[in-house]
Amino acid sequence: MSQRSGRLAVLGDPLAFTRSPELHRAGLAALALDGDSEALRTPVASLGDRLRALAAAGYRGVNLTSPLKAAGLLHVARVSEAARRARSVNTIGFEPDGTWGDTTDGPGFVDLLRSLGRDPARERVVLLGAGGAARSLALALIAAGCPAVTASARRPDASRDDWQSLAPAEVVRWRSPEEAAIARRATVVVNATPLSGADGALDLEALGRRTLVIDLGYGERPTEWVRRARELGLEAYDGLGLLVFQARLSLALWYARPVPVDPLARAVGWPR
Repeated sequence: MSQRSGRLAVLGDPLAFTRSPELHRAGLAALALDGDSEALRTPVASLGDRLRALAAAGYRGVNLTSPLKAAGLLHVARVSEAARRARSVNTIGFEPDGTWGDTTDGPGFVDLLRSLGRDPARERVVLLGAGGAARSLALALIAAGCPAVTASARRPDASRDDWQSLAPAEVVRWRSPEEAAIARRATVVVNATPLSGADGALDLEALGRRTLVIDLGYGERPTEWVRRARELGLEAYDGLGLLVFQARLSLALWYARPVPVDPLARAVGWPR
């Protein structure tokens, strides 16, 4: 095995808590590859230098987390169409002919829904937030046949330019009557903002009892918003599940072979 093949990392700032290295190691083991992964705190201004240093050191690839996903577009020689349209890169690979970037957030979310017994083609999804993560999810949901995708934005007029190419996805104003009405009809509600307190990004009591609630944030235990949703009898999960499925797809891109999900899920205790 070449030195390049088994060295991975996750980059972000501040990276106070991350399970990505454990997922990378589990994936490498499942593929019978030696290697390791590490978490490297990387401010936005240092991203280019960090990527060049890792490529020179023989790393195979990295995952990017907040706040680096938009900046990642500026530091890759080739970018996938999905990442370009979402304006978000969460997966970077180092190859002899240059560095490439992609996003596995959206496809990973679709896989997550299916693992929970939800067919994206039968769901009505509300995304709380309209940034890169939400756009990545919207792209993949639309491609999977989702009939209704709505993003709620604090500044919908400013966000519409970023969402124009994502039709038929719609953008509404944050905490507006329109948002409330759409949320009441939703079957899946996703918090793609940093708001994870018990009150969270949306009044959970207004949701239908069959609504699936997912908070993209995660920590040592499920977020307060997720715990509150469960108290109300809703099916709810934090972002650990998406992390598992997007990491699986990142590994598949780096090594050009399928990666089983079960070893990754066991490595971090998903579902929880």
